[in-house]
Amino acid sequence: MNFESCLVVGAGNAGRPVARLLNHEGVNVTISDTKTFDDFTTRRQDRLKIMENEGVTLDLGNKSPDITKYDAVFLAPTIPESASIRKEIKEHDKVEVTRKTISDIINRILPMDKIGITGSFGKTTTTDMLTNIFKAAGYNVYQCSSMKWNLVSEAIVDDIVKGEYIGADIAILELPHGTLGLMGEIDLKIGVLTNLRPEHLCEFGGSMEKYVERKACILPASQKLIANSQCGDLLTYKREDTVYFNFENDEAVNLDKYTPTYYGFYDDGKYNIRIVNNKETTESEIEIDTIAFYTYENLTAAIAVSREYGISLNDIKKGIGMFTGVGGRMEYLGKFNGVDAYYDASYGDQSVRQALESVKDENLIILYDNVDSTTIRDKAESGRVIGDYANIVIATGYVEITNTLDMDAALDLLNAIENDDVLKIALCTLDEAAELAMKYAKPGDIIVHLGPDASNSYQQAKTRMINGLNEGCKRYGNN
Repeated sequence: MNFESCLVVGAGNAGRPVARLLNHEGVNVTISDTKTFDDFTTRRQDRLKIMENEGVTLDLGNKSPDITKYDAVFLAPTIPESASIRKEIKEHDKVEVTRKTISDIINRILPMDKIGITGSFGKTTTTDMLTNIFKAAGYNVYQCSSMKWNLVSEAIVDDIVKGEYIGADIAILELPHGTLGLMGEIDLKIGVLTNLRPEHLCEFGGSMEKYVERKACILPASQKLIANSQCGDLLTYKREDTVYFNFENDEAVNLDKYTPTYYGFYDDGKYNIRIVNNKETTESEIEIDTIAFYTYENLTAAIAVSREYGISLNDIKKGIGMFTGVGGRMEYLGKFNGVDAYYDASYGDQSVRQALESVKDENLIILYDNVDSTTIRDKAESGRVIGDYANIVIATGYVEITNTLDMDAALDLLNAIENDDVLKIALCTLDEAAELAMKYAKPGDIIVHLGPDASNSYQQAKTRMINGLNEGCKRYGNN
């Protein structure tokens, strides 16, 4: 690097990992923000304290940081192009730290082959499946996904600081759109697009085009690109060498134009994979007792990546046998007074439908946490979808990751349910909702948690739900 000191402007989701990574690299780093320390949530405060203990200087509550003291400056993406500080950087001839700067550092620290997984849904599951497959094939895997920390860029930097990657001969990385925005120019042996759906659009001004443009970072970064055929018209037509996969579905996917080399299908109650290679077609049945139907698309992606990397089908089958599911993805919590309870992080149209299709024939009680966790989301869409499946919906207003309460979000979701037969209840917290659910539940019913807290605050929200279910069993056990 051609600078010794750097000012990171903005202590948000982009600024924190950048400041910590540069500090780890020996740069004298100051992180500045208009917010005071007390303005940040408890979790963010904890992160800032860690950075300060490691040597990063905190300059909080400063609306006009002096850039002249530093060799380089990093500006958070939220800072507008019209901001005066951008003009100051040019006037004072300062080095601007960019996505390329951060990507180059990551490439140097992680020189092994890297597989990056992006898309709208299924990134974490695909990442975990691949990790099991590569381990079964004898690789020492460094893996990072949102299961470590909901902000994967922050999790990757945390792993780098702690040396979690040392000794690995391959890295398997989940790359959400925020992480791509920060380190989207890392060198990938294989890049993977699970699917592209209208999701997180509020972060892109409601524009699907801008959202897809962010995902497009993975195209030039990847030596080989593997994508769902569904992505073809949206993005991957830009690379004629794309290797496509697809799992049978009723979507309007142009399989003639974006013909899958790897095609998963369900036959006689079993998963099968058809591989077309050099005009030769092979089919193989795979026993997958531990994998739910709604993750078969992710399984097809994992098989495609593994075979393209050179993993044998036997090792793939062995690795799939080791996969026991991802926490917060229709995770079974057990029986409570004869009622099965599941814990799931879905909140968008497609992912909710995939999750609930597997249990739709039962009486369903849905516990829906506040979908506006780290970003504003479409409550109307969520409400309409769950109204197609649920008998009872209990929506909560508390956001675990920010320690805030917003009952308007819960009410907006309930008001969007168009099915008049659904009983709708709004409560503050998930433990209250789980406890009340036991009042209405009968043996044979199913309780399902939905919402991003199962990912963003996996253990905290899970503990709340289990505690609430147990309290409900005590209070309403004789109903």
